[in-house]
Amino acid sequence: MKRLNISRAALLLSLMLPVIGLPADEDVAWIADANGCKVANPFPQPGETITWSGTCKNKLADGEGVLVWSVNGKIADRYEGSLVMGWAEGKGTLTRGEGRYSGGWKHSLQDGAGRFDAADGSWYEGQWEKGQPHGQGRFRGADGKVVEGEWVEGEFQGDLGGDDNPNRI
Repeated sequence: MKRLNISRAALLLSLMLPVIGLPADEDVAWIADANGCKVANPFPQPGETITWSGTCKNKLADGEGVLVWSVNGKIADRYEGSLVMGWAEGKGTLTRGEGRYSGGWKHSLQDGAGRFDAADGSWYEGQWEKGQPHGQGRFRGADGKVVEGEWVEGEFQGDLGGDDNPNRI
């Protein structure tokens, strides 16, 4: 059996957290917009700013709105959806240079049903957990090859056959 691991660059959609683990809330830095409304920012970058169009509760972004991340004045990412106490929660859409994810979020990571469409034409649609495909899903590579089945922590659990690279399609 060969395992398929979609590249982290293609699946890493969360702007706020990487696929590799989630720091405790007390270990997270926070970034504020011009109005003082804060959003979780566990991996800050120099020159980073945000704007948030939604409501602010107890100085934390909370509710439906649009969150735009910029680096050195250039828009890098756009999230439209729900934030709860400064974290992406519920349904939302994240758009960035690598592609677009639309679906469920939990603590600023993809979680539940969702779809990611990459800039190269590849896509994954199915279940997510902690920012990775996990559960039933379907992936179509940029070359048109499709695999469908069970995913565990971002890796396809099935036989790919042939001489394919076992790490990615």
